[in-house]
Amino acid sequence: MRSIAIGLAIAALVSGPALAKDAAQVTDAASEAAAQASAENPHVLYVCDRSKETRRGFKREFGAAEFTTAERASSARGEAWSAPRCISRPEMMQLKKLQSASLR
Repeated sequence: MRSIAIGLAIAALVSGPALAKDAAQVTDAASEAAAQASAENPHVLYVCDRSKETRRGFKREFGAAEFTTAERASSARGEAWSAPRCISRPEMMQLKKLQSASLR
């Protein structure tokens, strides 16, 4: 069940990236989506680049720009995150592969 919830959160992130064109700005829609996703799922991920602007914007909005890996995100079952975390695009692709493999 938890894998399905994580998969749905990943699908929502991939279908509509939450980062604004200017990485220093985080839209109200992203904040609202994060609050809703946090209530439904304790593991919220955003696909982020590692630029200073992204880190600064993410820190301003969520308190810290903590990056995670696909392995850590998939093995974090039962662990509640206090804030959303960043994941790089290649790691997100790896996480999708891990999720699809676990559903088989």
